[in-house]
Amino acid sequence: MMNQLSKIFFIYLLISGLTMEKNYAQNESGHQDKNSMDKEDDKKQPFLSDILNSNSNNLSRDSLNPLPKIKIGGALRLNYSYRNYDEQNMDRLGDFEFELFRLNADIDYKDIFLSVEYRWYGNFNAIRYGYFGYHLTDHSSIQIGIHQVPFGILPYASDSFWFNATYYLGFEDDYDAGIKFIYDNELWNLQGAFYKNPEYIDSERYGRYSFDLVTDDIQTNQEINQINLRSVYKWALGEDLLMKLGASIEVGQIYNKTTKEKGNRHAFALHNNLFYKNWNLHFQWIDYEFNPKNPGGLSDETVQFGAFMFPFMVNSKANVYTFNASNMVNINGKYLDKIKFYVNMSMVNPKKGYGSNSKQIVLGTTLIKRGLYAYFDYIFGQNMWFSGGPGIGLEHPEDQDWNSRLNINFGYYF
Repeated sequence: MMNQLSKIFFIYLLISGLTMEKNYAQNESGHQDKNSMDKEDDKKQPFLSDILNSNSNNLSRDSLNPLPKIKIGGALRLNYSYRNYDEQNMDRLGDFEFELFRLNADIDYKDIFLSVEYRWYGNFNAIRYGYFGYHLTDHSSIQIGIHQVPFGILPYASDSFWFNATYYLGFEDDYDAGIKFIYDNELWNLQGAFYKNPEYIDSERYGRYSFDLVTDDIQTNQEINQINLRSVYKWALGEDLLMKLGASIEVGQIYNKTTKEKGNRHAFALHNNLFYKNWNLHFQWIDYEFNPKNPGGLSDETVQFGAFMFPFMVNSKANVYTFNASNMVNINGKYLDKIKFYVNMSMVNPKKGYGSNSKQIVLGTTLIKRGLYAYFDYIFGQNMWFSGGPGIGLEHPEDQDWNSRLNINFGYYF
């Protein structure tokens, strides 16, 4: 099956590359938007040659051979949390601590670009993304490295600092190691990618940003050989209404280090990212299945995911439903530029008669003043990991009560 899909994928990229017009690609994730630059009509010169030839005695010639554009950014964040499912946290009236320091860089040189972000948390550090690429035409580009997986609503299927259930399942803001082709014009955004494995090949490493299959002495499944296809049609209905209607497919293999056999996994999604004036609505449905080749006696009804130093169990087959609504209010005042109000809802509904629903609702507001952001999120979770639950979609009747968490994140982005 994988060989046939690989052939189809190769033919898809070949035909697309030959038929696209000569324009630069605009990547929906926003990383590529930072990398776009005006096309140079003069003869291309080697990267190092332009730098070495730059001197004060040759300014006129250098003006025709611009140096790379470099942008350095980052963020510092602090976080407060009050959890009604943690007695010690409640006794302390919550906790306020350092959460993140990150650095990111974007480099553009004519048709070539590079983008990277690295993060330092309180108890681990990890890469978020790091890739280089080439603008094939005005509307198409290619990326190689660790980049965002083209699946579902991009760049995020949520508005809050806390994300939705899709993030913890590896279907939102996920980054893996591979190669990606992007085509984007006024009507269509088409993306196809092949990922050899997650950003870290060490499957026992829990200190990572993206949620992937992780291993220990018992659970030994890891992700390999993944293909993604994503298509979005931009349907403008008048000046104020825009719908980005899309479908996504993900297929891949699961390698079990104990049995040394390969299982399979797949996910399908239908999604609509709707914009109306200052409103933004998300509608998304995902159907996913993981079919590992476990050793005898080990259930295949669950698989183990992990990130942020925590492994946890997930139902191996489920539907995921997402609905988000947000409204951006422009203030343009001395102390405040904008306020964003939102409600994010997601539910994981297990299939095959095993497991219980996992639900998450986030009510929140974001205050924005230039580079200062303050996220005020109240999270409600039922049978939901990171909201007091044992995992995602697990059979856990004693955890049918709703847990809640107040989370306030202060950050400066530069």
